[in-house]
Amino acid sequence: MEMIRKLSALLNLGLAISMLALPAEANICDGNEAFTLLLHGGLLDYEEEVEPRHRALFRQLLESGRERLAKGGSALDVVVESIAAMEDSGILNAGKGSIVNSAGFTETDASLMDGRNGRSGAVAAMQRLKNPILASRLVMERTKHVLFAGATGEQTLADLGAELVEDPASYFQEYVPPPKGEPSKTEHGTVGAVALDRCGNLAAGTSTGGWPHKMPGRVGDTPIIGASTYADQRYALSTTGVGESFIKRAASRDIAMRAEYLNTPLKRATDYVVKELIGKQDGAGGAIIAIGKDGEIVVSSNSYGVLYGWVTQSGDIVLGTREP
Repeated sequence: MEMIRKLSALLNLGLAISMLALPAEANICDGNEAFTLLLHGGLLDYEEEVEPRHRALFRQLLESGRERLAKGGSALDVVVESIAAMEDSGILNAGKGSIVNSAGFTETDASLMDGRNGRSGAVAAMQRLKNPILASRLVMERTKHVLFAGATGEQTLADLGAELVEDPASYFQEYVPPPKGEPSKTEHGTVGAVALDRCGNLAAGTSTGGWPHKMPGRVGDTPIIGASTYADQRYALSTTGVGESFIKRAASRDIAMRAEYLNTPLKRATDYVVKELIGKQDGAGGAIIAIGKDGEIVVSSNSYGVLYGWVTQSGDIVLGTREP
């Protein structure tokens, strides 16, 4: 009898140890069907800036992202893949589509943040990176740092495996200013993505070529964690617009903290920062996309709108330019 009791105790102990060894999110992942992918393609001054090819690209990315997330893909992977595809498309102001500065060459910025643990990576003022968002992931996963900048930073990342463009002058876009007296009409926009996966993890990323004809060396908010890109265990955000104001306001983190500390809806916190602080007080244009772990989806703009699209576990794809 004593032997049976000892054997039973050992079996129970083994079962307890094996259960402790399982990942904490295993049961949540197995039973959780909810996921979200939300993309943006830059601030808009008017509807005509959006062409059918932009909507087609977003629909394609949302369909592929939905498939990946439905199969259990991570929010971080889907954010990186979506932004890399937008960079490669050449029709938005990121990656191949990045436009030149006032000196006639391209300088790109990007950042990435993993909401599970706060790991982050960013690049700024890069002249030859093919995919700044992939380089941002290299920073996150292959270094102890967060931000690499300029030619020396670019070379360090190339040594770590980042792909460089052999002829930047022919690869990147050339900015053509509008005729005198006409408004600036560009087909380009900063790009961003935020995602929630079936394990309840959040991630965010942003990539851009910056302002048309910006001064050489200028860096906006895109590579600044907490100004543009931000993700934690509750929220994920990505911005577009006049970066200087987003930097001064630490906009994306401010929104997340307002929502958490004031226990206010994510939409209300986002609208206050975008419309009241950046829009009215700073007189700067801007927009933000954001999602919450509870499934809340937010698009906020103080200009005409922002090119956006999202998909959830329902399978329905939503595309738009004005706030939903």
